[in-house]
Amino acid sequence: MTLIDQLLEQLDITRQQAEGGVGLLLRHAQTCLSADEFAQVADAIPAISDLIGKAPRQVGPTAGSLQTLWRRWFSGWGELAPLQASCEQMDLDRAMIDKFIAVIGSYFRKHGSAEVESLLLGLWR
Repeated sequence: MTLIDQLLEQLDITRQQAEGGVGLLLRHAQTCLSADEFAQVADAIPAISDLIGKAPRQVGPTAGSLQTLWRRWFSGWGELAPLQASCEQMDLDRAMIDKFIAVIGSYFRKHGSAEVESLLLGLWR
């Protein structure tokens, strides 16, 4: 079973939400992890480039909007604050993203990639 199939089976979401949400999380990981760390993630997920490509264009606060940045940072999104607007465009709130993260962690545990699970969960929590 693929990661997307697992998300669709366990969560009440559409395929577009599953692919877009995973793509956003993986793109975030790609920007935050070292090249070597992300290579481990890429090796563990078939067609990772395709998944990242399905992420919606990242929407962020307007330049110079310190108040908007402040509001997003303290809105409960924490380290994932840069993804908030893009997730909300797909009708995915922070609670649903937490469920995504749990399913992704389970996927890696099941497929024997505990190191990748640890890298990603440490980044996303």
